[in-house]
Amino acid sequence: MRDCSWVVGNPQFSNVRPDNFKCSSDSTEDVEEKYNCIAWAVGKKDAFWWPRQLGGYHWPGNLPREPLNRETIKNFEDAFLTEGFIRCSDGKWEDGFEKLALYVNDSDIPKHAARLLPNGAWTSKMGDSEDIEHDTVHVVEGDLYGKAKVFFKRPNPLCQKPSKLTTFLLSLRRIFGMR
Repeated sequence: MRDCSWVVGNPQFSNVRPDNFKCSSDSTEDVEEKYNCIAWAVGKKDAFWWPRQLGGYHWPGNLPREPLNRETIKNFEDAFLTEGFIRCSDGKWEDGFEKLALYVNDSDIPKHAARLLPNGAWTSKMGDSEDIEHDTVHVVEGDLYGKAKVFFKRPNPLCQKPSKLTTFLLSLRRIFGMR
Protein backbone atom coordinates (compact mmCIF):
# COMPACT_ATOMS: atom_id res chain seq x y z
CA MET A 1 0.00 0.00 0.00
CA ARG A 2 1.26 3.46 -0.91
CA ASP A 3 1.91 5.50 2.23
CA CYS A 4 4.80 7.93 2.47
CA SER A 5 3.58 9.61 5.65
CA TRP A 6 6.62 8.23 7.49
CA VAL A 7 8.89 10.55 5.45
CA VAL A 8 7.29 13.83 6.57
CA GLY A 9 8.55 14.88 9.98
CA ASN A 10 11.27 12.21 9.97
CA PRO A 11 14.39 13.89 11.40
CA GLN A 12 16.54 12.02 8.87
CA PHE A 13 14.70 13.90 6.09
CA SER A 14 14.44 17.37 7.57
CA ASN A 15 13.95 19.05 4.17
CA VAL A 16 10.87 16.99 3.24
CA ARG A 17 7.55 18.80 3.48
CA PRO A 18 4.11 17.72 2.28
CA ASP A 19 4.32 20.26 -0.56
CA ASN A 20 7.73 19.27 -2.01
CA PHE A 21 7.38 15.53 -2.60
CA LYS A 22 4.84 12.86 -3.47
CA CYS A 23 4.67 9.08 -3.33
CA SER A 24 5.04 7.54 -6.78
CA SER A 25 5.01 3.79 -6.00
CA ASP A 26 4.03 1.25 -3.42
CA SER A 27 6.59 -0.10 -0.97
CA THR A 28 8.66 -3.07 -2.16
CA GLU A 29 9.30 -4.45 1.33
CA ASP A 30 6.96 -7.43 0.87
CA VAL A 31 7.35 -8.17 -2.83
CA GLU A 32 9.77 -10.25 -4.85
CA GLU A 33 10.85 -7.33 -7.02
CA LYS A 34 13.64 -5.89 -4.85
CA TYR A 35 15.60 -2.85 -5.93
CA ASN A 36 17.15 0.14 -4.22
CA CYS A 37 18.01 3.76 -4.93
CA ILE A 38 21.13 2.97 -6.97
CA ALA A 39 19.27 0.56 -9.28
CA TRP A 40 16.35 2.99 -9.52
CA ALA A 41 18.66 5.91 -10.37
CA VAL A 42 20.12 4.03 -13.36
CA GLY A 43 16.64 2.92 -14.47
CA LYS A 44 16.67 -0.68 -13.17
CA LYS A 45 14.20 -2.57 -11.01
CA ASP A 46 15.69 -6.05 -11.17
CA ALA A 47 18.23 -6.12 -8.36
CA PHE A 48 19.54 -4.42 -5.25
CA TRP A 49 22.67 -2.55 -6.44
CA TRP A 50 25.41 -2.04 -3.88
CA PRO A 51 29.10 -3.03 -3.87
CA ARG A 52 28.71 -5.22 -0.76
CA GLN A 53 30.70 -8.41 -0.32
CA LEU A 54 27.51 -10.33 0.51
CA GLY A 55 25.12 -12.46 -1.51
CA GLY A 56 21.95 -10.83 -2.80
CA TYR A 57 23.69 -7.66 -3.92
CA HIS A 58 24.33 -6.87 -7.58
CA TRP A 59 27.36 -4.92 -8.72
CA PRO A 60 28.09 -4.61 -12.45
CA GLY A 61 30.95 -6.17 -14.34
CA ASN A 62 34.13 -6.97 -12.54
CA LEU A 63 34.01 -3.89 -10.36
CA PRO A 64 35.39 -4.37 -6.85
CA ARG A 65 33.12 -5.22 -3.96
CA GLU A 66 33.76 -3.07 -0.91
CA PRO A 67 33.26 -3.45 2.83
CA LEU A 68 30.39 -1.56 4.44
CA ASN A 69 31.23 2.11 5.01
CA ARG A 70 34.27 1.84 2.75
CA GLU A 71 32.40 2.43 -0.50
CA THR A 72 34.05 4.90 -2.85
CA ILE A 73 32.71 7.52 -5.20
CA LYS A 74 35.06 6.12 -7.88
CA ASN A 75 33.50 2.65 -7.66
CA PHE A 76 30.01 4.13 -8.06
CA GLU A 77 31.24 6.28 -10.93
CA ASP A 78 32.57 3.13 -12.64
CA ALA A 79 29.25 1.34 -12.05
CA PHE A 80 27.29 4.25 -13.54
CA LEU A 81 29.65 4.24 -16.53
CA THR A 82 28.52 0.66 -17.29
CA GLU A 83 25.04 2.14 -17.80
CA GLY A 84 26.25 4.99 -20.03
CA PHE A 85 26.48 7.73 -17.39
CA ILE A 86 29.48 10.04 -17.30
CA ARG A 87 30.38 12.53 -14.62
CA CYS A 88 29.13 16.09 -15.08
CA SER A 89 29.30 19.35 -13.15
CA ASP A 90 25.76 19.65 -11.77
CA GLY A 91 22.20 18.36 -11.63
CA LYS A 92 20.71 21.17 -13.68
CA TRP A 93 18.40 20.28 -16.53
CA GLU A 94 20.28 19.69 -19.77
CA ASP A 95 18.27 19.14 -22.92
CA GLY A 96 18.65 15.59 -24.27
CA PHE A 97 20.29 14.18 -21.12
CA GLU A 98 19.15 12.11 -18.20
CA LYS A 99 20.93 12.99 -14.95
CA LEU A 100 21.52 11.38 -11.61
CA ALA A 101 22.91 12.61 -8.31
CA LEU A 102 25.07 10.62 -5.92
CA TYR A 103 24.59 11.57 -2.28
CA VAL A 104 27.53 11.17 0.08
CA ASN A 105 28.09 11.69 3.78
CA ASP A 106 30.71 13.99 5.33
CA SER A 107 33.37 11.30 4.73
CA ASP A 108 32.46 11.11 1.00
CA ILE A 109 30.95 7.64 1.42
CA PRO A 110 28.07 7.11 -1.04
CA LYS A 111 24.68 6.67 0.64
CA HIS A 112 21.96 7.36 -1.97
CA ALA A 113 21.24 8.23 -5.58
CA ALA A 114 18.37 10.04 -7.28
CA ARG A 115 17.41 10.56 -10.94
CA LEU A 116 16.22 13.73 -12.67
CA LEU A 117 12.93 13.06 -14.47
CA PRO A 118 11.93 14.58 -17.83
CA ASN A 119 9.38 16.76 -15.99
CA GLY A 120 12.16 18.44 -13.98
CA ALA A 121 11.40 16.68 -10.68
CA TRP A 122 13.74 14.17 -9.04
CA THR A 123 12.89 10.57 -8.12
CA SER A 124 14.31 8.50 -5.27
CA LYS A 125 13.80 4.97 -4.01
CA MET A 126 13.54 5.17 -0.25
CA GLY A 127 15.34 1.94 0.79
CA ASP A 128 12.86 -0.95 0.62
CA SER A 129 10.00 1.51 0.87
CA GLU A 130 8.27 3.66 -1.73
CA ASP A 131 9.65 5.58 -4.69
CA ILE A 132 9.05 9.30 -4.32
CA GLU A 133 9.19 12.33 -6.58
CA HIS A 134 10.75 15.42 -5.03
CA ASP A 135 10.86 18.97 -6.34
CA THR A 136 14.62 19.49 -6.01
CA VAL A 137 17.73 17.37 -5.55
CA HIS A 138 18.08 18.83 -2.03
CA VAL A 139 14.76 17.58 -0.62
CA VAL A 140 16.16 14.19 0.53
CA GLU A 141 19.47 15.57 1.78
CA GLY A 142 20.05 15.09 5.48
CA ASP A 143 21.56 12.86 8.13
CA LEU A 144 20.74 9.55 6.44
CA TYR A 145 21.66 10.25 2.79
CA GLY A 146 24.11 13.11 3.13
CA LYS A 147 24.30 15.69 0.35
CA ALA A 148 24.02 15.47 -3.42
CA LYS A 149 27.64 16.03 -4.31
CA VAL A 150 28.47 14.15 -7.51
CA PHE A 151 26.42 14.29 -10.71
CA PHE A 152 26.26 12.13 -13.83
CA LYS A 153 24.50 12.30 -17.18
CA ARG A 154 23.77 10.14 -20.21
CA PRO A 155 22.10 10.93 -23.51
CA ASN A 156 18.36 10.31 -23.53
CA PRO A 157 16.20 11.62 -26.39
CA LEU A 158 13.13 11.48 -24.11
CA CYS A 159 14.64 14.17 -21.89
CA GLN A 160 13.72 17.22 -23.91
CA LYS A 161 13.10 20.65 -22.48
CA PRO A 162 9.50 20.97 -21.30
CA SER A 163 7.24 23.32 -23.21
CA LYS A 164 6.54 26.78 -21.82
CA LEU A 165 3.04 25.62 -20.86
CA THR A 166 4.42 22.63 -18.93
CA THR A 167 6.95 24.87 -17.18
CA PHE A 168 4.19 27.33 -16.26
CA LEU A 169 1.95 24.55 -14.90
CA LEU A 170 4.82 23.10 -12.84
CA SER A 171 5.44 26.56 -11.38
CA LEU A 172 1.78 26.86 -10.41
CA ARG A 173 1.90 23.43 -8.78
CA ARG A 174 4.89 24.48 -6.69
CA ILE A 175 3.38 27.85 -5.74
CA PHE A 176 0.02 26.44 -4.71
CA GLY A 177 1.29 23.09 -3.41
CA MET A 178 -0.83 21.17 -5.90
CA ARG A 179 0.03 17.63 -6.99
